[in-house]
Amino acid sequence: MKLSAQLIIYHLRQTFTLAASSWLSCEPHLEYPVLYQAPQPLADGKIYLTDDPDFLIPSHHLSKTLVILTGGSHYLEEEDYPNLCILQESVSPAEVLSVLQEIFQKYEEWNQKLFHLILEQTTVQRLLDATDMIIPNSITIIGLDFTLIASKSSNSTDLQLKDGIFGSTEETQLLVSSLKHDVNYTEAQFHTGYFYYPGNHIVSPSLCVNIQRSGKTGYRLLIHPGELPLDDTFGFIAEHLASLISHVLSTKSVPERDALYPLHQIFHNLLTNSRADYVEISHQLTENGWLSSHSYQCILIKTGILDWKNLTLKSICSYIENFIPAACALEHRGNVVVYINLDLCELTLDEIPQKLAGFIRDSLLNAGYSRVMLGHFNFQRQYVQASISIQTGTRKNPTSWIHHFNDIALTYILEQITSKLPAYMICHERLLQLKYQDDSTGSELYETLRAYLQNQQSATKTAAALYVHRSTLLYRLEKIEKILKADLNDPDDQLYLMLSFYLMDQEEKSKK
Repeated sequence: MKLSAQLIIYHLRQTFTLAASSWLSCEPHLEYPVLYQAPQPLADGKIYLTDDPDFLIPSHHLSKTLVILTGGSHYLEEEDYPNLCILQESVSPAEVLSVLQEIFQKYEEWNQKLFHLILEQTTVQRLLDATDMIIPNSITIIGLDFTLIASKSSNSTDLQLKDGIFGSTEETQLLVSSLKHDVNYTEAQFHTGYFYYPGNHIVSPSLCVNIQRSGKTGYRLLIHPGELPLDDTFGFIAEHLASLISHVLSTKSVPERDALYPLHQIFHNLLTNSRADYVEISHQLTENGWLSSHSYQCILIKTGILDWKNLTLKSICSYIENFIPAACALEHRGNVVVYINLDLCELTLDEIPQKLAGFIRDSLLNAGYSRVMLGHFNFQRQYVQASISIQTGTRKNPTSWIHHFNDIALTYILEQITSKLPAYMICHERLLQLKYQDDSTGSELYETLRAYLQNQQSATKTAAALYVHRSTLLYRLEKIEKILKADLNDPDDQLYLMLSFYLMDQEEKSKK
């Protein structure tokens, strides 16, 4: 296996005191070392060792050669020669040669071990375990959707992740959230070759290599801080390891998360198959402990552009399932759909939104909550209800992160009423006349009628609310009944008039 001048000098520093050029090649051009025999020319790909005090450094730069001088008869100048190393006088070329042979042998054994593992159709994890002899630092292989493929820890405490997904716990969710907003991390998926990711206030820096699948970055190798430096020294080693991991990933499929969870398959079929057999679905749910006698709620979590770019849907699903007991979260149409079995859940109906509120706010998400419904035959309707909660709630209260169907039900009804005809063509015709009369004469009959209906036809409460005498109110009501030609005590007329007020208010808001 060929090594770079920078890597060789790094290892020599562990044994000898030396001075080296300020520029050392990080490309793996070098093969086993040889003792220099004058006056042979220097060839590419060789490491030359000599203690000859008369050795003349070539005037031309040999970027693919490393020269190691011993004997103390040379020194580095300010304009030093690239790929040059000078050791102290007491070190002989034979001693250095022996150390170099050990270095090459170590890397060759590692390389051969990796190839033997690949021939055995190995796993990514076994490749990482075999790399410990070369890179003692922690190493992680992740999918860009934050799925943990394999990891090697440098300490006794292994990384524990539920479902093998970053973002599945409160601790790692902070990590994923910080990366989602990190410009350096977003740009990293377009890098080729090894690169240094500087980290942020939560995530430590790492030496990385992107692993391509079908022309796009699908996975990433990360070498974390530790004994070895995160610089160009081990960059080509990281690239070599990543290329072998890429080969293993191309021959072995990474298990899909949903394939491991029967509930996910059931709900995915229910949401995507318009001809789904609900009786069969009910049987499947019952077999998994979700009974028809249980109560359920649906939550639709609407994601944003940062989640689409950073592929965080899977980590959001996993986090919610680990955070909310008896929840099934799955990806659907670029968003996250959550079904909660309230009979099996340890949280109350009020505690669930309270527990999720901080996560939804900090992750810049929006959530719509359906009503609680009994049994297996309302899941699709609950999903529609949760969708309506977000759509209507966002229009009604754009600053809110969470929307419950009960809070927007009336607004939704009014919007549906005016979906084909405008409000002025639907509301009580004579109520419009009342409004126009008020606008032209200032009679205040329109607002008087509104107050009267809002106070449950109580003359006393209405007069107090309007700050008028009771007899004045009764006089106005008599005029109103004549104009409307309606019985204000009739429940149907009351409902129609109240709906008309809501519709006209809604139209006024839309005009503004």
